[in-house]
Amino acid sequence: RHHRNLHLSIRLHRHMCIRDSAGTAGYKIVNAKVISHGSSQSFSQTITIDSGSNAGIKKNMTVLSQFGLAGVVKDVYPNSALIQLASDPAFKVGARIAGSQQIGILSGRGNRSASLQLLDNSTEVKEGDVLLARGSIANRPFVPGVPLGSITKVNNSAGAVAQTATVRYYTNFSTLGVVAVVVSGPSSLSLIHISEPTRLRRI
Repeated sequence: RHHRNLHLSIRLHRHMCIRDSAGTAGYKIVNAKVISHGSSQSFSQTITIDSGSNAGIKKNMTVLSQFGLAGVVKDVYPNSALIQLASDPAFKVGARIAGSQQIGILSGRGNRSASLQLLDNSTEVKEGDVLLARGSIANRPFVPGVPLGSITKVNNSAGAVAQTATVRYYTNFSTLGVVAVVVSGPSSLSLIHISEPTRLRRI
């Protein structure tokens, strides 16, 4: 058991380093263990974690895995919280393509695959393009710069009425054992950078 806890600590340390390079440096994060996978009345894909309001967790906070976005907090109790996973068919997040800054909406499909609808069809996207979260006003429910996944299939070409693509999430939702909840932002958003040379913008 001690070895397992040590392994989790090592993974979390690595996770924090990844998150810092992904644009969440300066954010306060609460680590939590996943105590159950399942569904709720409102969502088909959820997890329950072992931390809640006593740890500063509130509704509509970003939840991270070791590799990227895991979901968003939907219900909070003193010592637990219900998380809607990004794989849930009702889940949507504003996304942008790293480098081109092209924006779109990413929607869950019930598994590790997601659908991307681009809002700007002026630039052609390609397989392998990386998607990052655009971020929300006041950083809730989504902080900016969090890795979402990469494009695996482009369904139509530039100039079409609406470009769509298939995305594979970086997070493996079926094996989540530990997550991190972003409970507060940095004192100045302008101090945060992601791994590309573009400064983050509040929207």
